[in-house]
Amino acid sequence: MATRHWTPITTLDVTNALKTAANSSAPGPSGIGYSILKWAHAASPETLTHIFNKSLFTGVHPWKHAMVVILNKPNKPDYSQAKAYHPISLLECSAKLMEKIIAKWVNEDILRANLLSMSQFGSRPHHNAIDAAATLVHRIQATRLTGNAGALLLFNIAGFFDTVNPDRATQIFCLKGFPTYVCDWIHSFLTGRMVYLKMGTHISPPCEVHNGTPQGSPLSPILSALYMALLLDMTSRWSHKDLTMYVDDRAIYAVSATTQAAVTSALTGYEEVLRWLAKNGLSTDSAKTELITFTKTRANTDLTGGQIWGGRYADAQAKRLNITTTSTVKYLGIYISQDLKWDKHVDTMINCARSSIRGLSVLGNSI
Repeated sequence: MATRHWTPITTLDVTNALKTAANSSAPGPSGIGYSILKWAHAASPETLTHIFNKSLFTGVHPWKHAMVVILNKPNKPDYSQAKAYHPISLLECSAKLMEKIIAKWVNEDILRANLLSMSQFGSRPHHNAIDAAATLVHRIQATRLTGNAGALLLFNIAGFFDTVNPDRATQIFCLKGFPTYVCDWIHSFLTGRMVYLKMGTHISPPCEVHNGTPQGSPLSPILSALYMALLLDMTSRWSHKDLTMYVDDRAIYAVSATTQAAVTSALTGYEEVLRWLAKNGLSTDSAKTELITFTKTRANTDLTGGQIWGGRYADAQAKRLNITTTSTVKYLGIYISQDLKWDKHVDTMINCARSSIRGLSVLGNSI
């Protein structure tokens, strides 16, 4: 893919990014919040602009430290378990401000150069969870109207955001035509990061993070989406089935003349996905892998409530894979059953939910 050119960051870019930055956002380890950055930018508009351009065009991300505050989750029975705590990552506001600008430019490149498949929902403007769920429901209804059978396989990637490999991410940005200095900046953004853990009044010594995207960074969602772009490019060649992604929630939907053929098609696609994930250091969470089927009338119940596909392929940790068959699944907050019916009330529900999600997206821009 041809390399695209980026123009320098302007004072207007910084001004617009600061407008969506909330003064109430917690500052990073330096204690410098957005209110101070707004004052500094108003007093000397060229200063932050110069720092950001110097950072971008030299390929160096200078803000490497984060404070991770460990909070107790309420009413947990056993606080010796890690899952009883919720980590909050406090990043430098200067870093988040620049990353917000870079994320905006990456999204603009994605739109202009068609860098992401339409089946990649989330992490990008105008592709939210409600759109992903509505698209899937429409496909199920279309399958029934044509008298065919459908098979939906849902799975999650285990620890997705924590396992993004910096070298692999940088290579993908280069393959997608981003300038060399942007690729270098992305690599710098993902490497050499130091984290302090804070629990109560205790602060740990710094430890280096070697993989993953920084929690709370405006750039992390779209970077993670691009990280999976080559998988979607591979599955775009599929026939009568497709792969849909929303952050770390994945769905394979296959259509065929019979239920068994649709199931076989979905499982074959899943095996291909597993091989790609293993080559890229990723694996699925078997406990969250489910299969549901649909037919013109009520779906066959023969496949419901069992375990299938026990040993044809193992994940990256060599665990045996079992897929739970069920008559109802929960996908992106919406329950889908085998006897799903479409009517005006479902349309109304989705439209209302879509409006709510868009409202939340506007609020999210102030982070």
